[in-house]
Amino acid sequence: MTRFIKSYDKIIYRSADLNDPSVDDRVDITNITIYKTASVDIFLCSHVLEHVENDDGALRELFRILRPGGWGIIMVPIALQLKTTLEDFSVKTEADRWKHFGQGDHVRLYSKSGFVDRLNYAGFKVNQLGVKYFGKEVFAKAGLAPRSTLYVVEKARAGLCHKNLSPPR
Repeated sequence: MTRFIKSYDKIIYRSADLNDPSVDDRVDITNITIYKTASVDIFLCSHVLEHVENDDGALRELFRILRPGGWGIIMVPIALQLKTTLEDFSVKTEADRWKHFGQGDHVRLYSKSGFVDRLNYAGFKVNQLGVKYFGKEVFAKAGLAPRSTLYVVEKARAGLCHKNLSPPR
């Protein structure tokens, strides 16, 4: 995907990660000081938040760096059978994390509503794009399950106000 994106002359692309030495920028997603406020037009955050204890802080930083009118794609594993997001920070061992969250380096397992609530609380407008949006043929060709959803978030041009929302937990 990197090669594809970089093939467009008018796109300035930066990859970022905390530990991967091959990226353009080494950053902590909960404190992205390397990027100025409202300096990013589009971001892709793929399978990161389930590894980050302070996912609220990470989402606030993504919201901060996104320019008004910008958008992003955020992907996490979601357990559709869960009613609420499962997290327990006392679970520390790799074996226990496999047992509780389905992977040894995960710190939570998101429910669909819990994930969307956290995106909303961070200030994002959340668009849930599924089979009705893309079509059954596209899903079949890509090998996607019919219940799969792509979460595309937007930052409103005038900003959002969430005075009535409580932190999702």
